Amino acid sequence: MRLFSNSSIADKWRQSPGRVLLIFSLILFAVGLTLSRFLVSISQFLLIISWFIEGDFKDKFRRFKENKAIWIFLLLPLIHVLWLINTTDIHYALQDIKIKLPLVVFPLLLGTSSPLSRKELQVVLASFIFAVFCSTLVTTSVIIGIYPYPHQNIRDTSIFISHIRFGLMIVLSLVLLVYFISSAIQLQNKRRVYWLVLLFVWFLFFLIVLQSVTSWIIIFLLAFFIFLMYYKRIVNRNLRLGISVVLFILFVSVMGLIGKVTHDFYFKDNPRFSDLAIHTPRGNIYYNDTISRDKENGYYVGVLICNEELSPTWAKLSRIPFNGKDANGYPISNTMVRYLASKGLPKDEDGLLKLDPEDIKMIEKGYASCVYRSHFSPYVRTYELIWELDRYFKSGDANGKSMAQRLEFAKTAGYIISGNFWFGVGTGDLCASYEKAYTDSHSLLQKEYRLRAHNQYITFFVTFGIFGFLLALFGMFGPAWIAGDRRNYLLASFLFIVFLSMLNEDTLETQAGVSFYIFFYTLLIFSSKITNDQTISRNTDL
Repeated sequence: MRLFSNSSIADKWRQSPGRVLLIFSLILFAVGLTLSRFLVSISQFLLIISWFIEGDFKDKFRRFKENKAIWIFLLLPLIHVLWLINTTDIHYALQDIKIKLPLVVFPLLLGTSSPLSRKELQVVLASFIFAVFCSTLVTTSVIIGIYPYPHQNIRDTSIFISHIRFGLMIVLSLVLLVYFISSAIQLQNKRRVYWLVLLFVWFLFFLIVLQSVTSWIIIFLLAFFIFLMYYKRIVNRNLRLGISVVLFILFVSVMGLIGKVTHDFYFKDNPRFSDLAIHTPRGNIYYNDTISRDKENGYYVGVLICNEELSPTWAKLSRIPFNGKDANGYPISNTMVRYLASKGLPKDEDGLLKLDPEDIKMIEKGYASCVYRSHFSPYVRTYELIWELDRYFKSGDANGKSMAQRLEFAKTAGYIISGNFWFGVGTGDLCASYEKAYTDSHSLLQKEYRLRAHNQYITFFVTFGIFGFLLALFGMFGPAWIAGDRRNYLLASFLFIVFLSMLNEDTLETQAGVSFYIFFYTLLIFSSKITNDQTISRNTDL
């Protein structure tokens, strides 16, 4: 790769087969994070082999004794082992510990090996960006139908990893691209800057397409975090002012979007229930539910319904029978009523006849609101969240609603914590405790939706209690603090991304999440202190 060509590094690698295998293993791991679980597994095996081939065990042992960050990294897996004493389900506990093995492997191997040079680190990071780019291309091919992969919504098109984690990797790639763009500016390589900026724009665009609200929120907050972190180092006042204006516009736009969706949902001009028509223009009787406050796009769903007219009229517009099901498996009559409500139309013959062929297709596909047709994705996702929460707070039913379910998960976690505050339920009893808590608290969640907290901090509190929770926090935040490299742009940005994402994900409860977390954390902690702080500072007066 020309970007990282360096004869001295090449000579160094030729003299050290272990070093070559080390870098190759890290590249495989970086690529496998987004494209292949097999590569992630095999790369860890190769990493261990490279550690032994490299030798120099006396120096490795010295680093192990002197580097406090290694010891703090090992605290988190140690807690999982210690809390076996509080566990009844040993089988599940051992499975959980197996998932956590990378938390031991990477601190020991990278922490005791010679630190990566700047060029070596760049090779690994560039490989990760390239893999993420390839994954976006594959996902795009699924979206537009080139690759025939079955999916129900845009979030199912991420075929290698979950769309939320994929979104986080794209956000991290954006951070890394800022690093490379800044370096390219320093080198005055305009062509490289052009291509890197183009890739940056592509990733931003793809994040919108992916519809990962978690990633949107993180990148929004990350932009302010980075600016505040480097504000004093921006020498050029015009540049500082320009960035401030852009961030202000971004903030106003986001607040405006939320305000617009909220206004559309809650302040539409609905007729008074006392003024509702009793008969359709054709003399048939309307059904009006004046108790329900269920809405679609701000309009009441349960009013002005005449199935006597909907059934024969629908038969003229669609091949799917009125008592059939839409593409999502729900009664199409219900989807139809909700869709008509979203357009502010009566649910009768006149209302149906005002729909165009595209509206009919939307209903057949299972879309219950015209919002999914007429607005760009940030509006749609914001609408979905408001709709979910509105339904949940009015009915208490969180089934199938991701945001509302998370509130139920947290409520159930609180129920468990209240009885296990000091020492938690133990490493292996997490799932069993949730199952019992859902039953005991008479949760309305159906069995398939009864999941864990989807919040790593809450999960640790449930598992370890207050004492173990505090130790776990130290095990996560401690290495960066002990390393003392608080001005490290890449490390600070990564930790901001991953720790913020833990509010919405059990990141360390899956192998993919553990691998993502520990790989970049140790890679950035144990590499030579050659991050982009100085580069950014030099370029802020351009």
